[in-house]
Amino acid sequence: MAKLNLDFGTVVKLILWSTVVGALLYWLDISTGDIYGWIINKLAMIWGWLSGTGLKYMLLGATIVVPIFIISRLRKG
Repeated sequence: MAKLNLDFGTVVKLILWSTVVGALLYWLDISTGDIYGWIINKLAMIWGWLSGTGLKYMLLGATIVVPIFIISRLRKG
């Protein structure tokens, strides 16, 4: 498994960037729910488009095969 290199400088950068991005999102009146909802809606739209074509069975199988592949690769590294 990959080791996270979190030294003090990295933590400070994460805190500063999180504050800047949070202030920008607050200023734009965007919530995390808006962002996650947008992502989910886009994924649902793509899924609906793909499932309407002949890729339905391939995507169904990929929901099982791809996570197993990723997990097996992460366990080796």
